[in-house]
Amino acid sequence: MVAAKPQLEAAVVTYPGFEDIAALEVSELIGAKATTAEAGIVKFRARNPLDLCKLCYLSQSSNSVFLLPQKAPINPFEMSKREYEVFGDNGGISGSLSYLMLRASGYTGREFLFDPFTRSGAIVIEAALFSSGFPVNHYRKDSLASAFSKQQPFSKSDFSDFFATAEKEAAAAAKRRIKGAKPQILSSSQSMQNVRFAEKNAKIAGVNKLIRFSRLDIEWLDAKLDEQSVDLVVSYPPQFRGGNDDFAVAENEKLQKMYKNFFYQADLFLKDSGEVVLLLKKGWNNVAAAASNYKFKPKVLRKFWLGSQELELVSFSR
Repeated sequence: MVAAKPQLEAAVVTYPGFEDIAALEVSELIGAKATTAEAGIVKFRARNPLDLCKLCYLSQSSNSVFLLPQKAPINPFEMSKREYEVFGDNGGISGSLSYLMLRASGYTGREFLFDPFTRSGAIVIEAALFSSGFPVNHYRKDSLASAFSKQQPFSKSDFSDFFATAEKEAAAAAKRRIKGAKPQILSSSQSMQNVRFAEKNAKIAGVNKLIRFSRLDIEWLDAKLDEQSVDLVVSYPPQFRGGNDDFAVAENEKLQKMYKNFFYQADLFLKDSGEVVLLLKKGWNNVAAAASNYKFKPKVLRKFWLGSQELELVSFSR
């Protein structure tokens, strides 16, 4: 009887509440099934050290990758912090959280994806990376190779062809996933500055040619988008303010009007089977009220904490 090869106990750290998506990505990238997945930690058994290196290179859902039982991550940088996060402020939404939002919404890369409230472009950039298979850490390969070569059990690994092979495999997997479709990704904002920030960040990420950028006013979306053309909206829109001071009341009145206009427009540009998925602060009754005017019904996809703030990922469909 041939003895089974020993496997490496490992874990990835992700956002609590999205463990299933991180476990799915681990399975997609290296074929390893999760042994446990809770409290933001997904444990699994890797076949070899290079599988862990591959996760560090390609994973969009992970904040860190650990070889157990050591307490320090094997990757030399915080994976949720992207190299492309240079221009603008995404409001505290990291690249890894943007990816998790996309996967939780059901995005496969085949849909026409629209972010109408783009901040610095993280959602559409992560969508472009996923739909194309372009490595999220493509421009960090040198620092990864240097860090890995100094650690056990990676010191004897050959990285000369490793990254090129990983890229080819990722691109082939993405091609199979989208089944010959051409990714359609649209990023827009009422602020031209945000549009420019998003476009510049996408260029740094290496995926700007896969995304269409445009400054679009919410009340004129129907003039810019074909009727029933969009499959999926995923966005982190402006949030209602707390408090009853005059400024908060005035700003919330503007937002209520904006949301009403948005769902009116969504009723026109969204396909019958389409969805609007928004990241909202807990207590989003005002958004639900605006959506109900056009028969959009809400469904909570995820509940989680970002720092001290409780957020919910909410899908609206007809």
